[in-house]
Amino acid sequence: MSTQGTGIQCEQDGRPVQLVRLDEKGDLILDEEALSRCLEQRGVGDAPICLVSIIGEQRRGKSFLMNCLLRRLQHTEATDASWMGREDEALGGFECTNGTVTVTRGVWMWDQPLWVQAQGRKVAVFLVDTEGCLDLQRHMETSIKLSVFSTLLSSYWIFNISNTFTRTEADYLEMFIQVAKEVGETCNLTPIQRLDLLVRDWQLSGAFGVDGGQEYLRDITQDLEASAEQPLTLGALKTSSTWCYLLPHPGTGFTKSRAGTPGAVDEDFQQYLCDYISTIMCSAGTHVRTDRAGQRLTGAQLAARMKDVSRYLKTKRYDFSSPMKMAEAFAAIRQELNSRAVETARREYKQFVQEQDRDHQSMRSCLREKPLEMQRQLEGKRQELLEHCWGELRGEDLQKQEALKELKQELDRQMDKFLLVYKQRFKMMEENKRAVEDTRREYEQFVQKQDHDHQSMRSCLREKPLEMQRQLEGKRQELLEHCRGKLLGEDPQKQEALEELKQELDRQMNKFLLTYKQCFKMKAASLGLSIAGGVLAIVGTAVGVGAGVGVAVAAVTIEEAVALGVGAGGLSFGAGVASCFAAWCRRKVSRNTTGTNTGGQGNEREGEDGSSDQEPLLQGDR
Repeated sequence: MSTQGTGIQCEQDGRPVQLVRLDEKGDLILDEEALSRCLEQRGVGDAPICLVSIIGEQRRGKSFLMNCLLRRLQHTEATDASWMGREDEALGGFECTNGTVTVTRGVWMWDQPLWVQAQGRKVAVFLVDTEGCLDLQRHMETSIKLSVFSTLLSSYWIFNISNTFTRTEADYLEMFIQVAKEVGETCNLTPIQRLDLLVRDWQLSGAFGVDGGQEYLRDITQDLEASAEQPLTLGALKTSSTWCYLLPHPGTGFTKSRAGTPGAVDEDFQQYLCDYISTIMCSAGTHVRTDRAGQRLTGAQLAARMKDVSRYLKTKRYDFSSPMKMAEAFAAIRQELNSRAVETARREYKQFVQEQDRDHQSMRSCLREKPLEMQRQLEGKRQELLEHCWGELRGEDLQKQEALKELKQELDRQMDKFLLVYKQRFKMMEENKRAVEDTRREYEQFVQKQDHDHQSMRSCLREKPLEMQRQLEGKRQELLEHCRGKLLGEDPQKQEALEELKQELDRQMNKFLLTYKQCFKMKAASLGLSIAGGVLAIVGTAVGVGAGVGVAVAAVTIEEAVALGVGAGGLSFGAGVASCFAAWCRRKVSRNTTGTNTGGQGNEREGEDGSSDQEPLLQGDR
């Protein structure tokens, strides 16, 4: 299948960046800045991601396969092999040679996402090339650590195999799956989501592609069942998420080529290669990275997990010299992570209980929340924290259940201890409320009695507002002191209850005093008008009769009216008129009686009748 003359230009955005490298001491270093540029860049940080990762021995064409995937994902609209470009055009992308020198050391990733549509959403696809995780020339510890990072950066694994699946490949896969299992339990990731066994240079039969591959996969699983030496590998290969695909030899022209151009491969190889690459492109969007609960991870979430693992490996200096040591190291990491998650939940619950205690110290706030309702709130918060902690715990479900059981017991102890105190406090506050209500009721009755006893004009005007206020304040203070002796609890709680009670009594007092003052003024004004009207009526009567006896009687009546006292406004006017008129009458009577008028008697001053405007408005009986 020739692609010559298609003229497709592969304008690639992005470049391969090395995320994990070896330093001078042989330790693995994660480039966190490069990782953030890839997985936390705009649009990727909050998007689901698919990571297609190829593992296998070096110099087996992994980089060539990766570049084919890159070219295909950059030309998703192509319906034939035109996406491969011209026959003499190098694919570009990841460095690719057919020599004996390893090109890509560590873990490399294409730094730009290759977007695909899947189930109505956009998925960012990244290509990851790992070199050295299955390299026998390297130290075992380095291989295992490289496998750790490769596992983290994989949701679609391609195990690149040459010729046949041998005992060596089975051992490699066993170790790799064990690493994936430990990493998955520690980082809350699905260990293996999709696994392809890609067998290159297949020559045992003429059946290629997926049909020949699935038949060969059945043969592999039968052999593994017979040997029973690689249980993890056997379990992984028997799942529905594992496929096998057979590719023929690419041809001698390709093996001699250094550039790896499309024109150097045989037509059969190109046909099956295009079919396999297109299959990956079409399904990549459905193989997004997920956690153990099946929830999709975003680029930012995966980057955070990788940084955490890198820091653990760097600071703790765990031994990864063998798969067993690696398992022990990850078990220690999980233990530390679980202890941290449990302690966080315990501390958050303690703070919640302390907040409930602080917010329900007063009588009002405490009585608003009955013990049963408080218990429901505490149980709800406990359940919320237990569920959250379950999601944070690492390891097998049995281990997580044990840790969660211990946490629940601790939270229950905190809850029971607080509820015991709270129930006692609630009961005490109910007693205090009764004491406060009794005091409030007694004061209300006292105020009502004052109101009832001062309804008449005489009783009202006999008690001025200021004197009434003194009586009410005295009663209030008496009741507050009495209530203080009946209240239970600490002094701050008593003081707060008394302060609220005082405010309530003050409201009752002020409300009554406002009405009382208005009533007092109205009665005083009414009395003044009555006196003034009485005086005018008496004057008219006295003038009409004109008899000495009548005048004397009128004068006496006026004296009695004046004796009622002085008020403001109309009262002053009425008393003044009455007083003046009384004096005039007396003088008239005196003159009429004696029939003589001496010089001194004619100069009598007003006001010498003995009346005063400073007496109480109403006086009691003497």
